[in-house]
Amino acid sequence: MTSKVLICYGSRYGTTTEVVQEMAKTAEDLGVKVNTVFLKKEKPPSSFDEYDLVIIGSGIQAGRWTKEPLNFIKNNIDSLSRTKVALFVVCAYADDPEKRDEAQTLFLDNIIEQYPGLLPISNALIGGAFDFDKYNFAVRALVKNMVSRKLPPGEEMPEKIDFRDWDQIRHWITELVSSVAF
Repeated sequence: MTSKVLICYGSRYGTTTEVVQEMAKTAEDLGVKVNTVFLKKEKPPSSFDEYDLVIIGSGIQAGRWTKEPLNFIKNNIDSLSRTKVALFVVCAYADDPEKRDEAQTLFLDNIIEQYPGLLPISNALIGGAFDFDKYNFAVRALVKNMVSRKLPPGEEMPEKIDFRDWDQIRHWITELVSSVAF
């Protein structure tokens, strides 16, 4: 029997979408059938019975998940409580040793606490990316101000900053789908 995984996610500027695409490709290379659902534009299946694993993820901006994955969890908590589930978030704090533990608590542990029936078998904190060309003026100014404080004096702000660790992403999804008994 071929194993089947559903990845439902939210993304604001495409960084999380790129992460999901890499997760899907990696899992498919292992022989897993993967369905991805960008919750802002697509409807998830009404039942998860055909899936061996449901992965739910979101990009983080201004300290928040996108609303669609949270609504997905809230609206499907009964079904998700009877399904193997994993969570991930994509955020810049994943790459910051001083902020990583705080990000784990805020963006993953607190979500799990808010939904007692949600019992993830794994979760991942994945580095994000900033592509300033994709942001409106206000967001660009806010993010550039935040990032500039971390730059050494005199260093110019790049137009793109990518904190994603593609090996970590591939390793997590490989370990995750390998650990689920199919």
